[in-house]
Amino acid sequence: MASLKVIKMYNLFIIKTLIILLFCCSSNDLEPCDTMLDIKSLESEYGCENTKHLIDIALTDSFKIIRSQSSFDSLVSGPCKPQIDFTMYDLIIGKKGLTSGNTAIKYEMVRDCKTKMLRLTVTFIQNEATVALNITYHALIPKLKDEETIEVVLQIEY
Repeated sequence: MASLKVIKMYNLFIIKTLIILLFCCSSNDLEPCDTMLDIKSLESEYGCENTKHLIDIALTDSFKIIRSQSSFDSLVSGPCKPQIDFTMYDLIIGKKGLTSGNTAIKYEMVRDCKTKMLRLTVTFIQNEATVALNITYHALIPKLKDEETIEVVLQIEY
């Protein structure tokens, strides 16, 4: 009789423990879970200068992922032609037509923990100048796996 009571108490303890674990370990949708990833530039890694104006790629309001030195050499023109370490990096490079002057470009790359998608946000900081520009943007990102893709989001701020 006493052993039956102990078994019932043990089962009740197990059930309560499972309920507590279920609620304690559930994901909280209110907390952000994006992971910031480190990105580099041709300026910081290879000493290139003024790349938004001095390097060029034959694109119009789009981007390309360059994964090898031979692709870089054949697609990108300009005075800066570094030997990029494509075992460590892939190069995202694109063009954006703007309707005013550009002060700076900011980059932010995140991996969404739910979807596992990579997202590179490129923010063009604009000024009042009435010069229409066609800007080259780029980011050296950690080497993508073969099946990985990346979303590039372009934003304009004044």
